[in-house]
Amino acid sequence: MEGPAATPISPLEERESIEQQVARTLRGLIVDGKLPEGTPLVQRDLAQQLGVSPTPVRAGLSQLEREGFVAFTPTGRAVVSRLTREDFEEIYAARLGLEGLAARVGATAVGRGEIAHMKETLRVLRRLAAEQDVNEYLRGRWEFHATCYRASGRQRLVDEVERLYWRADRYNRLVLSTAERFRESVGRYQHFLAACEAADGARAEEVVQESIRWAFDRAAGSVPSEADPR
Repeated sequence: MEGPAATPISPLEERESIEQQVARTLRGLIVDGKLPEGTPLVQRDLAQQLGVSPTPVRAGLSQLEREGFVAFTPTGRAVVSRLTREDFEEIYAARLGLEGLAARVGATAVGRGEIAHMKETLRVLRRLAAEQDVNEYLRGRWEFHATCYRASGRQRLVDEVERLYWRADRYNRLVLSTAERFRESVGRYQHFLAACEAADGARAEEVVQESIRWAFDRAAGSVPSEADPR
């Protein structure tokens, strides 16, 4: 008799792909402000609009709940989650530790190819900062840092850091609310690049953590507490 190892699992891939597409579409609408906090997310209506069955919508909403974009009320109704100081603090505390670690182990492993890619990405980031193109800037900023993090070969760590980075997306947009903030943000990346060029893991970790603290300090005061009235 054949054991459980012989059971095929590949048919799940298509279903998972639809779930991911649903989550990505809704995440984009939430981040862009087209679905503001508190907006009800009715599964039946979303399934009809997206042209899918309710099952992947339900799974996509569950994924977004884990990522912090969606909350479920006691009655089981899904809504776009609030931005709160407590959530902001928790995300950034986690990023301080994990992203700092990714920077430390990545900076000692980057090669010339990665450094060249980081330099080119930084040139693009400076242009995007001048244009205040927040969507492309945030994507480019992840690519800049992730080039270093991926060099570590620690994929599980990189995946978790990326999850936290995009979970912070709505808060990052509060940070990048002025032209001056864009200039200050992009101005920090040359220090990170220099640490990577020197293969100085401790300095790379320090620079990343300083940047995270800077971002938190700039936006924390504008985010309400969970205890504040809605």
